Amino acid sequence: MDKVRDSLTRLPGWIFTSVTVLLILWLTLAPDPLGDDAPTLFPGADKIVHGLMFGFLTVMVLLDKERKNGWHEVAGLFILLVAISTAAFGIAIEFIQKAMEMGRGFEPADMIADCVGVIVCAICWQALQHKWSVKVN
Repeated sequence: MDKVRDSLTRLPGWIFTSVTVLLILWLTLAPDPLGDDAPTLFPGADKIVHGLMFGFLTVMVLLDKERKNGWHEVAGLFILLVAISTAAFGIAIEFIQKAMEMGRGFEPADMIADCVGVIVCAICWQALQHKWSVKVN
């Protein structure tokens, strides 16, 4: 675990968060980001994708914060603030899609999926972070 932490610590600060935000912006705001390469999935699969995207963003913010803090556990209040912020980001994107009128749909169900993904990942981080964090004596 120490070798993994050392490798991740060498990367620039907030790199995982930045790359994830840029990817989400491209996937959610570009008119047709995958073009003809878009896979055909089952009905409702986009809701799973929304939950995964924003849950992953939550994890990346928390990972970057923990890396910045020398791998000490992230406080519960910070986890809550990250969850609120990433959920708000997902909700804001839906309103931006509506305002852009570029063929992207405004769906309240997408906002719910974003929030569910965020909540699940925030709870899992809180419950499991002791497994990889540096113990404070």
